[in-house]
Amino acid sequence: MKTANLKRVVMLLILSFTFVSCQQKESNVATTPSHPVALSMSSYTVAKFSPLDIFVPKAYAAITDLKFCFKRLRFKKELAPGQIDTNDNVDLELGEQVISSAGLDLGSVSVPADTYVRIEFDLERDCMGTAANSVTLVNDLGVGNHSTTDKITIKFEGTFIVDGAESLVLDVQSIIDAANAYDGQGVQSLKEAMEAVGGTIL
Repeated sequence: MKTANLKRVVMLLILSFTFVSCQQKESNVATTPSHPVALSMSSYTVAKFSPLDIFVPKAYAAITDLKFCFKRLRFKKELAPGQIDTNDNVDLELGEQVISSAGLDLGSVSVPADTYVRIEFDLERDCMGTAANSVTLVNDLGVGNHSTTDKITIKFEGTFIVDGAESLVLDVQSIIDAANAYDGQGVQSLKEAMEAVGGTIL
């Protein structure tokens, strides 16, 4: 009887220790601090002007309308050289937004404290429950409007550290240049043109 009781006591101690250890591990994960990050896209210019253009005028494309349909956002961590984290989706259903040359406020999201090396946006036709194009573009190249319902991922590279309330500005100039140059006449689709370039984290 004494041996059986001793075994029960040992088993209870082992189970109690395991339970406390699990609770501590879960507590450590749950207390990873997150901080508000205010997101915005930078202002941009459509054409670069040179003083020589006074003597030899150039034909520039001009964007008159550019809309993105925002579905989700990803903050990408570099886990090891050449490896990027993939489990970091953040819902960011802003709906269809006009990408203005004056810049665009994208609101605020809660992001775990860490160092990030890439920001990605998924643009989809069904954002905020509203059927729309993932990208709608009107410029003076090609015939008519350019638009697509394809899912498009636009990326911004750079280093961004979250250790408190932060403001994140994304430079869209290279993306705008690609949109500005798109004429819809070549073999490259609008999706391919937009995903072939990336922005930077300012």
